[in-house]
Amino acid sequence: MTESQRDELNYFFVHVFNQILAYEEQALSAMGAQDLSVKELHVLEAVGGLTASGRNTMTQVADALAIRVSTLTTAVNTLVRKGCLERGSEPGDRRVIRVFLTPKGEEANRLHAQFHVRMAASAATKLEEEELDALLRSLRRLDRFFHDVSRRDPS
Repeated sequence: MTESQRDELNYFFVHVFNQILAYEEQALSAMGAQDLSVKELHVLEAVGGLTASGRNTMTQVADALAIRVSTLTTAVNTLVRKGCLERGSEPGDRRVIRVFLTPKGEEANRLHAQFHVRMAASAATKLEEEELDALLRSLRRLDRFFHDVSRRDPS
């Protein structure tokens, strides 16, 4: 990779990521989810996705989000206060805490999912079919790379 390629790649990682977040915040605010941050919505998305398969313990949700349980605990406490999540302990082991979407959390998660569908569909209209296929292949590889990097022990 040349220095110019590295700089351009870095620019796109940072710039596109920030643009997507800004677009998401703006769209979700317009849909009535203005009291929730994008990070909080991603917690709701993870909880909603994991609940169906019974993998909605705090540890499992934190793992799915690639964050620490202590970080998730802070977010869950906030989302409980906002009326989007409920907590419950496992009947056989009170140390195991599960989190569930409330009706308000389900609605916010539904709006968030709708936003993502519209965003992907809209972005795809700007690409030819071959370009879209190439982009998706590249993004799959980047996803695997960042997944592997985020799982490494930093010590």
